[in-house]
Amino acid sequence: MRLQDIPSKIIDIENAGKEPIVFLLSDGVAKYAPLPPHGETKIVTHDNKVTHVSFNEGELFK
Repeated sequence: MRLQDIPSKIIDIENAGKEPIVFLLSDGVAKYAPLPPHGETKIVTHDNKVTHVSFNEGELFK
């Protein structure tokens, strides 16, 4: 599945710097983070849940 637009009335995240962000919703938990200016971000899923997000050094989604 490809990325889809989210209607702005559903979610309102202030992004003062206007940098790109990643928004994740998994198992009823919503999180977001700014994307690095360059590099690779990996999102790992298992059993229909996000289990790991890697920003070059790694960060757990719990």
